[in-house]
Amino acid sequence: MFRTKALTFLYLLLFTSFLGYSQNIKENNINFTLLDSTNQSSNLVTTELIKVGNKTFAYVAGENKTLQVYKISKEKKLDLLEEYQVTNKSGGIRALTHIPFKHSNLLLLGNKADNALEVYRIKSSGKLEKINTVYDTDSTFIDEIVTIHPIVLNNKTFIYSGGLDNGITCFEIKEDGTLYHVQSIEDNDSLFLHGIIGMTSLIIKNKTFLITGAFFDDGISSFEVMNNGYLKNVSNVKDDNELFLNGTYPINSVKLGNNNFLLVGHRHKIYYTNQNAESNYHGDGINVFKIDAEDQITLQYLLKDNERSYLKGSTRIEIIKVNKNQAIVIIGTRDDKRIQVCLLKQDGILIPITSIDLEYPIYNGMTIKKDGDNWYLLAGAYKKNILELYSIYIK
Repeated sequence: MFRTKALTFLYLLLFTSFLGYSQNIKENNINFTLLDSTNQSSNLVTTELIKVGNKTFAYVAGENKTLQVYKISKEKKLDLLEEYQVTNKSGGIRALTHIPFKHSNLLLLGNKADNALEVYRIKSSGKLEKINTVYDTDSTFIDEIVTIHPIVLNNKTFIYSGGLDNGITCFEIKEDGTLYHVQSIEDNDSLFLHGIIGMTSLIIKNKTFLITGAFFDDGISSFEVMNNGYLKNVSNVKDDNELFLNGTYPINSVKLGNNNFLLVGHRHKIYYTNQNAESNYHGDGINVFKIDAEDQITLQYLLKDNERSYLKGSTRIEIIKVNKNQAIVIIGTRDDKRIQVCLLKQDGILIPITSIDLEYPIYNGMTIKKDGDNWYLLAGAYKKNILELYSIYIK
């Protein structure tokens, strides 16, 4: 069912105030339009939009034991296609990641309840066929798995997996769903691998880098990815009273102009522990780091939570690269119950444009995909058990 409140936002005047590098962008506007909304049986924490042939499907899961599949109709409605029971245990389902191959599409699922990485084949109908499962062992770190990040190198696909465990594990995945263990790295005093919630990757001067964010460690680690999938640690950044890495959560990256930027948010520990522990609280915000060719990470800008921005408990960062110099950054928040929309320029300055009042918290369950000339946002509510589909129109 549609929510009664219409959510359409015109940003033309705001964009013309802030954008200065491209005449095309100056004349643009962006609209968020609610297309459909449906109730769920549980709190949602992971969403994925996948196009198979000329059809688009939504895959969603959360705190309960099931995974739902929706077909996106021609009218952009969420039509329930199938529901799968993934586990018999409590604990929930986390990461959903699409792995396209030449002749097939795979869906990787992080089964937090069973400490397992599962592989499904996506049929042309959008329905799923389970083809492989790998459980946590003494040589891997997928206990309470939360995050899956794929990287393709030399026609090989590597899967980097982490979660509430004390390290990171790499697998190579084949088109038949077979997973081969490549490497596991245990957290230590210099790395930030305990409680990996977010990961992203960048290619800088023909080198591939993987960056991890650690919720328990309060920091980020960056690795150069070797041709065989192995990771070599090259840089680390720890939280301090100036940064916002206490409870590191979402991570994303983008290249604008000649600069590579890493955007990192957090859900401060105060939201999980003593609400009166003011001495341990040093604010909410988004860190914008610049990464050079040696993968050294330096702070470029801090966007702080204030009366113009809603950043409390940031759990998801999505980026739409509009042109080579500018991007739209969309931040989902758990504690402000909003989507904060920002502009990122090639100088690394992150400018708040407006926010969408969702009236429900986002707990990582948000994704954005492009389909033709339009972008679509899928948001899953935490606590209100709502799944919503928006169109993002950029003229």
